[in-house]
Amino acid sequence: MTGAGGFLGRAVVAAAARAGHQVLAMVRPVSAGRSTYPAGVTELAGDLRQRGPWTQSLGDVDAVVHCAAAFGDLPSQLAGTVLATENLLAALPPTLRRIVHVSSLSVYDFDAPRLGGVLDEATPLESAPLRRDAYTQTKLIQERLVREYAARAGTELVVVRPGAIYGPGKDWDAGTGLKAGRLDLVFAPLAKMRLIHVDNCAEAIVAALAAPLDGPLTVNLIDPEQPSHWRYHALARRVGVPTGIAVPFPYLFVLALGWSAKLASKLFFRGRARLPETLDPPRQRVRWRPLRYPNARARTALNWTPRVGLQEGVATLAPTSRR
Repeated sequence: MTGAGGFLGRAVVAAAARAGHQVLAMVRPVSAGRSTYPAGVTELAGDLRQRGPWTQSLGDVDAVVHCAAAFGDLPSQLAGTVLATENLLAALPPTLRRIVHVSSLSVYDFDAPRLGGVLDEATPLESAPLRRDAYTQTKLIQERLVREYAARAGTELVVVRPGAIYGPGKDWDAGTGLKAGRLDLVFAPLAKMRLIHVDNCAEAIVAALAAPLDGPLTVNLIDPEQPSHWRYHALARRVGVPTGIAVPFPYLFVLALGWSAKLASKLFFRGRARLPETLDPPRQRVRWRPLRYPNARARTALNWTPRVGLQEGVATLAPTSRR
């Protein structure tokens, strides 16, 4: 599997080993030797951004879990997400049975559902990616590359699109939209957070390795209990996550702030100003638009039951529980 040294990747390696899989865990050379793996796991050092000796180790793999992706500016993500995927696909053996590709809910068009409606696997993908951030743009390209390869090679394919993955060391700012001194502005306080605990996400991905398929399968991964931003902030504060004083900031106010910033950009910068997520209307809608996120297809198709509940999951955010 790729991206084995990342937040999600480490959890997938552990879940796959528990399930009895023999795992080839690919990590970047700078991370090699830093982890202690359970029985059945072999570490492979290699940089997907360049073809090298790592390609010779893939000849006997039966399935690939592709977790690797990059963050940062557009050039970094083009290299670490798009080029890396092209190199991986070029190195895969013709005998490969299945690819489980880890995509993201960010590839969807969040304007498509009605306000308060449902975003599920039938929701169309973002048709204007340039209005979104580099992450969405490169994840869309990455997913297209994987789908084209699987169709061309006749390889089984499961595309999983996780929501906001949380767990030890990753708390999504406890649901805060913007910090202002000692205040935590909780944007869209009643909107649901599309959370999934890292262990639940990892176990769903491992389940995708053996799920029966009639063709390419796409599933969204979200936990059953989706707290509001307001409730999640309160739960995180209760277990010791550093937070400020919560101040609700309704979704309509968020939109008004965004459109005011967009108007100012047009008036003073000819529309060329690069707005931060909190002020950019398309990205505001992705992060805070009130929607519902069902997980019925994942539970049925993968025979997956999320093991970690919300209360237990939030407890792993406590500073003393971080691993």
